[in-house]
Amino acid sequence: MKLYTIGHSITGLEEFVDMLRAHGVEVLADVRSKPRSRIPHFDQYPLQTAVEAAAIRYRFLGDRLGGVPRDPRIQARWRQGHLDPIIVAHLRATEEWQDGLDELTKLMRTGGGTAVCIMCSEADPGECHRKAIALDAAILLPDTEIVHLAVTRTVPADVGVQEVLL
Repeated sequence: MKLYTIGHSITGLEEFVDMLRAHGVEVLADVRSKPRSRIPHFDQYPLQTAVEAAAIRYRFLGDRLGGVPRDPRIQARWRQGHLDPIIVAHLRATEEWQDGLDELTKLMRTGGGTAVCIMCSEADPGECHRKAIALDAAILLPDTEIVHLAVTRTVPADVGVQEVLL
C-alpha cells in the first residue's frame, strides 16, 4: 500500500488537485495545525470544496497530527519550514499524535488499502513534520511505501507575489 505526502507550497489549486487525481488519491488528510494559508484557495473550506468536487474525501487531522506543539515551552522552538527534532520527539510522545496515527492508518486500511495523501504547506518533506507522520504510519503498517509528491512552486495567477511572500 502507498501513503502519499504533499506540501501545497505556492502552487495553483487546479494543478494540486490534478496531481492528487493522477496518483489515485482517495483521501486527503490535512495535517496542518491551523488549516489556513496566505494563498486563499488553500484555506480549509475552499480546499475541501475543490478536492471533494474531484471525488477525493477531505479529512482534517491537524488537531492531532499538526506540527505546532501545544506546550508553550516547546512551541517557542517552532519555525515555519524547519523540522526541529525536539519538537518532533515531543509530538510523537503525545496521546493526540497516537490518536491521529490510529485514524490515519484506519483510513489507509479502508477498502483494502485506500490511497491516502497527507498534506501540509511545506514543499520539502525533509523540512516538514509530515515526514515523521509518514514514517510512524509505515511502522504501524509495515507494507507501506511512502511517496512524496512534488508540486510546481508557481504563484497562482489570482494571488499577488506580495501576498505570498509576506
